[in-house]
Amino acid sequence: MQAVGGLAAVAVLPSAWSQGRIERLPSGTTLPAIQALDLEGQVAPVPVRGKPTVVNFWATWCEPCRKEMPLLQQMAEFYSDRLVLQAVNFKERAVAVQRHVRTSAWTVPVLLDPLGAAAQAWGVKVFPTTVGFDAQGHARWRVTGEYDWSTPEAGKLVEGLWS
Repeated sequence: MQAVGGLAAVAVLPSAWSQGRIERLPSGTTLPAIQALDLEGQVAPVPVRGKPTVVNFWATWCEPCRKEMPLLQQMAEFYSDRLVLQAVNFKERAVAVQRHVRTSAWTVPVLLDPLGAAAQAWGVKVFPTTVGFDAQGHARWRVTGEYDWSTPEAGKLVEGLWS
């Protein structure tokens, strides 16, 4: 601490992670089923039925999205036998998304929401927004904003999808 003009100045450093807001959803919550195109042009259901699914809405221009995606990818790899991760891009051209995914070395399944209809159907207004679904397709929780997916708390959140 250093005195400045007779007052003590304290450096306030931001946390390495701005923790997103976690909203636990009522039991049995359903969101409208949506379909999106993958980067090869194939239609994919969102969420995947029969397996717990984490759906992340993101965009290439979103710095918090780019920051959390490597951790989401690690989380998906760790739970690969029990979980599906779907990264839904918001309103960007396929070629730009493909370029970004390739240069970022992401291996997560990336889907396109070119008109923003999927985000609108689920009430997504903040990026990133991540929604966790159980194997029956019920939404269990929503994380609005950037989140550190490498923490024990994140593990508990994800593992809660199989109970």
